[in-house]
Amino acid sequence: MKSREWNVARTRTVLRRLLWGAQEVGLKRTLAGGVRLASLVIRQPVRSEVVIARSGLRFAFHYPAQLMPLLVVFQELMDPELSLLARVLGPGRVAIDVGASIGTWTVCAAKTGATVHACEPDDENFAVLRENVVLNGLASKVVTHCVALASGEGWSHGTQSRRRYLSRFALSEGSVAHGTRVWSLDRFVGSLGLSRVDVLKVNTAGYEAEVLGGTRELFRQGKVGLALVLDGLAVRPVIDGLAEFSYQFGFYDNGQRKFIQASASSRLDDLRPGPMNRYILVKHCGLTL
Repeated sequence: MKSREWNVARTRTVLRRLLWGAQEVGLKRTLAGGVRLASLVIRQPVRSEVVIARSGLRFAFHYPAQLMPLLVVFQELMDPELSLLARVLGPGRVAIDVGASIGTWTVCAAKTGATVHACEPDDENFAVLRENVVLNGLASKVVTHCVALASGEGWSHGTQSRRRYLSRFALSEGSVAHGTRVWSLDRFVGSLGLSRVDVLKVNTAGYEAEVLGGTRELFRQGKVGLALVLDGLAVRPVIDGLAEFSYQFGFYDNGQRKFIQASASSRLDDLRPGPMNRYILVKHCGLTL
């Protein structure tokens, strides 16, 4: 029963995003994108590319494991939060992408001139991530790390999904050095010698709470300027807890170009500006958006 309810909710979400995207790019482009997606499904190529219409950015992906249907249909990156990157990043700034997948967010952050540390534990995603960084001429701005981030440190064998961006890398029991290296973000940032992380993005297929569980010192010391965390019921209590370290959270309304603050995570669903607002923004009180 729960599986059926989840599928219904997922279908509704996809339909809302399709309708929203069609309004953004127009019916003609949406129909053309539908034909493009159908062609992929029929041809089933091993590798394909999407060229973003407005920016000209290129993203290779393996079919079907790394297929992002909405990206193929609209040929646009629809995350409203991406418009913030040029305001909070730039030369001399640092971003960390936890769960970089094939690198869409990494590439957009690096285009601002910032240095981006992209963390992706899945080997197939990691290979395409590096390819996309080179495709867009950003090899000098991006450092790739084939590691997983969690609340502790050790190793993980990972749980691979048919859709590679849904693969999970939880911390394994025991201390045998085998599999994928797992770090806490506190230790990982320390190993890089960073005194500050201007933007932290976390999208780890449902393990966002575990990742944030390894960031207590970063947030306690105010070393994170802005965090973008994929929304989910499991991560919301952790987000609530960050308020004690002088952080505010909410969503970014790209239409009004403003940050919408929530008083508690229970209010997030009421404040969400649109169906593409997948990320909770967590900002230091000293940062103005």
